Amino acid sequence: MMKMSNIVVSKSDASLPLKENETTAFLGGTILTMDPLMERAKTIIVRDGRILDVGDENLVASYPDAQTIDLDGRVMLPAFIDSHNHLSFACFLPIWADLQGSTTKKAILDAVSEHASRSDREWVVGFPWSDVEDGGEPLTKKDLDEVCPDRPVALIHGTFHKLLLNSIAMDMADVKHPIMDRTMKGAIQSPNGEFTGTVCEAGEIPALEMALGIGTEEYAELIEKRARSFLRYGITSIQDPGVTLAAEKAYRLLHAQGRLPISILMMPHGISLLDNNILARLDEAKYGAGDEMLRVGPVKLFADGGINGSIGNEGMIGGRTFSSGIPRDDFVQPLSEAISRGFQVCVHSIGNGTTNAVLEAFEKAAKLAPSGFELRPRIEHMFIMNDDQIARLASLKGCASVQPFFFARVLPKKVPCFEGHKWFPIGDLVNAGITVCTNSDDPGFGSLTCIDPIKGALIGAAMGDSQSPFFNPNQAIPFEQWIWMYTAGAAFAGGLENERGMLRKGLVADFIILNSIDPADSPTVCETWKSGKIVYNKEMEPA
Repeated sequence: MMKMSNIVVSKSDASLPLKENETTAFLGGTILTMDPLMERAKTIIVRDGRILDVGDENLVASYPDAQTIDLDGRVMLPAFIDSHNHLSFACFLPIWADLQGSTTKKAILDAVSEHASRSDREWVVGFPWSDVEDGGEPLTKKDLDEVCPDRPVALIHGTFHKLLLNSIAMDMADVKHPIMDRTMKGAIQSPNGEFTGTVCEAGEIPALEMALGIGTEEYAELIEKRARSFLRYGITSIQDPGVTLAAEKAYRLLHAQGRLPISILMMPHGISLLDNNILARLDEAKYGAGDEMLRVGPVKLFADGGINGSIGNEGMIGGRTFSSGIPRDDFVQPLSEAISRGFQVCVHSIGNGTTNAVLEAFEKAAKLAPSGFELRPRIEHMFIMNDDQIARLASLKGCASVQPFFFARVLPKKVPCFEGHKWFPIGDLVNAGITVCTNSDDPGFGSLTCIDPIKGALIGAAMGDSQSPFFNPNQAIPFEQWIWMYTAGAAFAGGLENERGMLRKGLVADFIILNSIDPADSPTVCETWKSGKIVYNKEMEPA
């Protein structure tokens, strides 16, 4: 080990807490800053929870009293930012029936019945529900009535864009309206006109609001517990794209009590997921307000759905025209109003037809932005785009949000793409100068493993591997670029580039230490540091 000062801490001692106001030098390994002004460094100086200095191996001589931590050949880089993580929804999983892997009618009903027998909560909720389109067996409200006749039941689909309710739940949510158009808002009917219990898209809002009803203190406890589990993945910050007023109260309670394990960017939303009625929220908060632990971010809106029939796609395949879904008619007005009040906006847009409508909305709303406001349009879930759409987003200086774990739903299956369009055009987006952020959309489809940024980056990099089921060579970018999108790219997309995402002087000292940055070496998070303090050490995990 190199002795660079009077105080040396070895790799094995790095779990010891640093003294308050201690100046600490990290060196002796590979330091990836994700900063275009200095992409690699030899030394990082940390004090008071911030990065004090960045430089070469001689920098430590300027800080003779610094405690020195030897990286021992490992890799230091900014901590990960999960830029699309539904923490305020996913935190409920421990108090819901776990339906992960349950596809048969019997398995699902047994899980619901067992959960109902041990839960004294008013609502019986299960997640993630797999319906017929996901390989599950048919279920209706009558099936749920048989196992739970006296309490409301809601089974939430893995996408969040579909519910199965029993009769009591449908009555309580006042579900009366069938699906009338291709937004898929409303309740599905059987051939005889009877409601089956399945409710889709914006038709879910009343039921979701009630099913997720919980006291602020308990809500805060659930958020705190799940947020702490992210640290082992190197995540010290998330952007929650569905913060209801109830969720905001829980976040603010945690912040006031100093209990937030990670930093939160709250993206204001309506009364529940899928609700675009956000105008009242604009009166309650100011974009960017807060501090490095809790801050108000872009408004989140939905322009189309997330299930077959509600995604706004249109195009030609093999000379035939295909279309499904249409854009929602309730996102343009709140988008314009939010931008006029100085809010950034991110919009859920999966279908290519919907993306056209979203780009048009941003182009018009740009004229309403306050003087000096740098509009940064952000589109979530870049499944499919064409060159014109990419050029339009680039001209708007926008951002694209992608989830590598969703590649498995398209690329291995060789799903045909519309003529003139491309699946997951990551390389083209990057080459056009568009900032791409990468994230999990946790808890999409119920698996916490999808939150791991390293696994996500490996999936993304596999687009360049001819032996991979994700092989998509025209869109391939290197592993380190994917890591950049989980750090600096994610920070920029959330308007946090002057706070985090890079190892740059003055930014927060949130960073991780990996065993390697080479995909062949199975990169692993060894340590996670938050505000200059170690909060996770793999060596201290139970065997």
